[in-house]
Amino acid sequence: MGRLAAGVAHEVGNPLAGILGYLSLAGARVKDPEVQEYLGRIDHEVQRIDGIVRGLLEIGRPEREWLGPVEVGHVVETCVQLVKAGRDFSQVRLELVLTPGLLARADSGPLSQIVINLLLNAVQAMGGQGLVRLSTRGEGADVLLVVEDTGPGIPAEVMPRLFEPFFTTKEPGQGTGLGLAVSLHLTEGMGGRLTAENVPGGGARFSVRLPAI
Repeated sequence: MGRLAAGVAHEVGNPLAGILGYLSLAGARVKDPEVQEYLGRIDHEVQRIDGIVRGLLEIGRPEREWLGPVEVGHVVETCVQLVKAGRDFSQVRLELVLTPGLLARADSGPLSQIVINLLLNAVQAMGGQGLVRLSTRGEGADVLLVVEDTGPGIPAEVMPRLFEPFFTTKEPGQGTGLGLAVSLHLTEGMGGRLTAENVPGGGARFSVRLPAI
């Protein structure tokens, strides 16, 4: 299934890139405001398809053969710096409780994607307002990264399907349903585990467990 997804994504990705290129050229030449609006809507929908294709490529990607020492706290700090200036985070407080010097057997690229996916998921679950707490600690032979939010938590009927590809509780057009599925795939590809639970008193907690070095 992974090979099939990657093959389809690759074949679809090429014409998508062409469509986006022609849209850009058309937008530069057309001055009519109404046509500009239509072109913008087309571009938005094509970008959604492109996001789905990229997610399929990640799910179809094989496990990393080489994993080196990665300082998890540094990756988390970098990701927070990247996203906190975004519009979605304007009313969100980000709290970091990071143990310095924690090294995991991982790949910084996929780990960054996991952190950003979990941050975006938390902010969307809270409706763009609240507190997201990111913490790291050593736990036995593992490094544990925890992302907690102050949202409504995960409904019982949603929990069994939470990491299922294309499953989403968002409004149509607001998400692809691939963020958590991709995050799970990337985590397991580094020999780790990704779990979810509700926080007593409200909110959701996602835990990424990676082998320590």
